[in-house]
Amino acid sequence: MTVSGRVTYDFVPATYSPTTKSGTLVFTQATEKPVRSAVVQARQGSTVLATTNTDEQGNYQLNFTTTSSAAVTVVALAKTTSPAIQIEDNTDANAIWAVGETVTSGTTTKNLHATHGWMGTGYDSSRRSAAPFAILDSMYTAAKAFMDVRPVTFPALKVNWSPDNVPQPGDKSSGQIGTSHYAFLDKEIYVLGKAGVDADEFDSHVIVHEWGHYFEDNLSRADSPGGPHTSGDVLDPRIAFGEGYGNAIAAMLLPESVYTDTLWSENSTTPVAFGFDAETAPTPTDDPDPGAFSEMTVLRVLYDLYDSGTTESSYDSVALGLGPIYDVLTGPQKTTEGMTTIGSFIAGLKAQSGVNATAVNTLLSHYKIGPITTAFGDGDSRLRAMYTNVNAYPYTDSALKLGGGYDSNKWEQNQYYVFTGNGQRVTISANSTSDVAVAAYFKGEVMDQADENLSGTETITFVTQPDARYVLVVTGFEERNIEYPVTISIKSP
Repeated sequence: MTVSGRVTYDFVPATYSPTTKSGTLVFTQATEKPVRSAVVQARQGSTVLATTNTDEQGNYQLNFTTTSSAAVTVVALAKTTSPAIQIEDNTDANAIWAVGETVTSGTTTKNLHATHGWMGTGYDSSRRSAAPFAILDSMYTAAKAFMDVRPVTFPALKVNWSPDNVPQPGDKSSGQIGTSHYAFLDKEIYVLGKAGVDADEFDSHVIVHEWGHYFEDNLSRADSPGGPHTSGDVLDPRIAFGEGYGNAIAAMLLPESVYTDTLWSENSTTPVAFGFDAETAPTPTDDPDPGAFSEMTVLRVLYDLYDSGTTESSYDSVALGLGPIYDVLTGPQKTTEGMTTIGSFIAGLKAQSGVNATAVNTLLSHYKIGPITTAFGDGDSRLRAMYTNVNAYPYTDSALKLGGGYDSNKWEQNQYYVFTGNGQRVTISANSTSDVAVAAYFKGEVMDQADENLSGTETITFVTQPDARYVLVVTGFEERNIEYPVTISIKSP
């Protein structure tokens, strides 16, 4: 038999207006989109008779010979092969999501369509099949954007979506995933799907944001400590970069500058939305303290470095496109001796051929960032102050004071120390009356870390490489709104 056809899915636009600060999922404007590069199979029972992939228009053709009189089913999987992405049900033994229909003798055409299943005030669960294909297509769009400008090979990615995935931490196999996120330990993505609570399958920016963390972890580098964050926070510059980058990369790759996230509010029968514009800050601003410690600043700096157009502001004369940004992320940002911040990114960017450093500095100045010249933030006084240079051993700093009353991923609770290895063992201690943690890094790799002693005394030790530069990160966890001292000691041997 030869069977051909087209595989499509219902795409529901997620809308948000920065002006009215409102939005929703517009089911009445759903469009039929092709399922691109997806695996399609002819199956007879458990036997796979033939396998192919859809093209960019969703078209496929299967040629196969039946092995018995049993029914033949044509199945489209929520799975691509180049790049290798598959959408699984984490609440059903990680089964790959699929749609399929039976074909009979003489059938030559069979179209497959995944529907959104929305019935006006809720989903018909038996018809809610478009969700995994929408997630797949957003991630395929993201990967393809990079593949179109650079010869990149992506490692295989598993994505977990279920209509039972809820914003509650716990057992992921039961759907308790906390939030849509990239799990760095699992190296998999989890996506919310609970109708009436929060379902992210049509929130393309959320999907690509999390895909961006997968990109960081596998092709670039992410030193972010994670944790809670929102616009207006003064963050540790590692998480400020990581979250600003995630939002910016979504705006670049989709491409769409307005980020939209939908969810159900209390007593609402239809989703509501919140979001922001990567291109233009609102009035009043969503970035009250711009700089290297703000995820909104990082978002708009990165997007302005990327985008072009006839309506660009006078401070934005940079239009690099996607290629140079990929080159920085997979090159100097990945290998930087500093922590991954806007400082390491800008230093790496300025080292790229054809980048106008003066134009970059003008852009940075608009966002209250100094003319960064090194990965350690030289040129921006606030970012450079995060790094304390250690010039000789033994070393003691008894003047460090951290700010309590903030989450441990905020600026006030963190300080970095830069020291050079001598080929011998170093021992590092942090002492405080409050709970602290220490971790030493070499180009993003953890050499040793300690955070288990609640008394406030932590010690790590490891053998250094000669002339290699290391970064010690000291993090505090004091919940009281006080300034508290920490004494740092570095000695060798």
